Amino acid sequence: MSIRTLALPALAASTLLALCACDPTTPAAPPADPTAAAAQAAPAPTATGLPDTPAPTGIPKVTLVTPTAGGPTADPTASGTPKAVLASPSPSGQPVVAGTPDLKLASYDQQTGKAVLTAADAVEGTPSPTATATATAAVRTGQLIDSPPSAAAPRGALLAITDVQPAADGKVAVSTRPATISELLGRTWADIRTALDPHNIKVTPQLKDLKASYVPNPDGAKGSASAALKLDANTTVPLPGGASAKLSGSLELDPTVDFTYQGGLLSLQQAKVGFDLGAHANWHVTAGLTASTGPVKIPIAKLTATPVVMVGPVPVVITLDLTVYAEVSADGTITVDTEQNLAGNWGIHANYTKAGGWTSATDPGATTVSPVKATFSGNANVRTGLVADGSVALYDTLGVKATVEPYLRAAVEGTVSVDTSGAKPTVDGKAGLYGGLDVNGAVMARIAILGTPLLEKDLPFPIYKHEWPIVTREIGNASASAKSGTSSNN
Repeated sequence: MSIRTLALPALAASTLLALCACDPTTPAAPPADPTAAAAQAAPAPTATGLPDTPAPTGIPKVTLVTPTAGGPTADPTASGTPKAVLASPSPSGQPVVAGTPDLKLASYDQQTGKAVLTAADAVEGTPSPTATATATAAVRTGQLIDSPPSAAAPRGALLAITDVQPAADGKVAVSTRPATISELLGRTWADIRTALDPHNIKVTPQLKDLKASYVPNPDGAKGSASAALKLDANTTVPLPGGASAKLSGSLELDPTVDFTYQGGLLSLQQAKVGFDLGAHANWHVTAGLTASTGPVKIPIAKLTATPVVMVGPVPVVITLDLTVYAEVSADGTITVDTEQNLAGNWGIHANYTKAGGWTSATDPGATTVSPVKATFSGNANVRTGLVADGSVALYDTLGVKATVEPYLRAAVEGTVSVDTSGAKPTVDGKAGLYGGLDVNGAVMARIAILGTPLLEKDLPFPIYKHEWPIVTREIGNASASAKSGTSSNN
C-alpha cells in the first residue's frame, strides 16, 4: 500500500480576540456591546462566536470573533519564522505582560528542557549585533516562552525559564520547565470556539489514491468554517485470511475545537478542552467476511490541525489530531454489498472545576444512517462503519481523546436485499438492519498544562452506546417494518 502526503498548507486558522485587562481588585464590567468591542480588534468579521455568558466579576475577559475562513496564520513553513513571545507573569493575577517579540525558538529538547533562543531575523540571514544584543539581553530567569508552531516545536511550546546561559553567535541557551496556562493567562476569562478552515488541515492519506478537496459549507454564516474537507476513495484493501474489501465513496468532515478558561488569583477555577466533529459520508463496501476475519479497522487518512488563538498579545496553541478509519466485522460467514449514508455531529469534552476536578462529557447529537442499499447473503451479524479517533492538545500536552463510531449492523440468516429509499425489502430467511453510535474516550493524564493536579492515569469517559432499528423482516411473506434511520439525542 503506498502512502502519499498531500501538500496542503500547514495549519493555523487564527482566531481574533480582544482582551479587556481590568484591575483584579475592581469588578470588571463587560462591554455594553461585546460584538462592537471585538470589532475594534477585528474589523468586519463575517461570523461571530461570542460567548453568551458574561465574564465573572473581577476577571479580565477575552471576547471571541471567529472568521469563517482565512485570517492570520501561524504557518511554520511560511516566509518568516513565528516569533516566540517572552512574557513576565504578574503576581497580581493579571495576564502576563508580553516582552520582546524579536526572538525565535531556535531549538528545544523536550526530554531535557534545554532550549536556545536567538534573534528572530536570524532565519533571513545573520542578524546585526545590535538586534541580537537587544533581543537576547531581555532574557532572564522566571520568564515564560510562548512559541507558536515552529520547526523547533511543531506544536508550539509554553515554557518557564529556570536558568540562562549566553551561547555562541549571540544566542541564549536556557533551561526550562513546562509552564501552565494559568501562569500565562492569570485571571483571564476566555471562551474560545474555533471552526477549522479545511485548507489549514494537513492530510496524510492512508489509502492509495485518496483525494482531498473542499466543499462549500452552507452553515458557514453561522460560525462554522466556510468549507468542509472532503475525502474521496476508491480502492481494494486486503483483509486477514486472504479476503479483501472494496471501499468507495466520499467523506466530508467539519471539525471545531473548544477551549474555555477561567483563572483565579492562585489557581485555575474552571476549564474545558474538547472538539466537535461534523461528518457526512456516502460509503460503498463490498466484502466476503468470516468470523476469523475479526473486526478490521482500515485507515483512511490522518488529519492534523494546529490553530493559534491570540489572547491579547500572547498566542495559545491548540492541536487536533484525527485518524479516520473504515471498519468491518462479522461473527459468521457472509457476503456484504452495502451503500450507506452516515451523517451526524458529535461533541467530546473534558471539563474541570476546582471543586469537582476533571470530568468528561459526550454530546451524542443526532446520527443518521439512511438511506441504505444493501445485499447480504449468509449467516452472521455484520457491522460496517466509520471510526474517528481524535485528541485535542494544548501545545503538546494532550487533554482529551475519544473514539466516535457511527455504524450499520445487519443480523442476517439467509439472503436479504434492502433499499430504504422506498423499495420493499426482499428476504429469503430472516434479517434485521440497525443504525448505531458508539462513543468512548478519556481525559488524558498529561493535562498538567492547565495547572491542575496531574492524573495518575487516564480518566475514562462513560461509554455511550445507542442502537435503533431501521428495517426488520421475518421469514417468508411476513410484513416488513421500515423505521426512521435517525437517532436524535438532543
